[in-house]
Amino acid sequence: MICTREHDCSLARQIGMTAALRVWQSFYCDGMYGRCERFKLLAAGGAVPDRLMPNGRLLDLPEGPTADASRPVQAA
Repeated sequence: MICTREHDCSLARQIGMTAALRVWQSFYCDGMYGRCERFKLLAAGGAVPDRLMPNGRLLDLPEGPTADASRPVQAA
């Protein structure tokens, strides 16, 4: 089953390389989305930082309008 939050997820905007995005999607979005930290936050009604990766780590982004100051979410 595909992740029910896929349409709300900004992961595709954060990972520009299609091949790299497909790797993340194959591990999390295409069936094991219950392990995705982004999914967990959305399902709990929380805001998801754009730089939060499915494994709970924060993507390093340059300073600018898309960077956020959110704290990392610990992976379960």
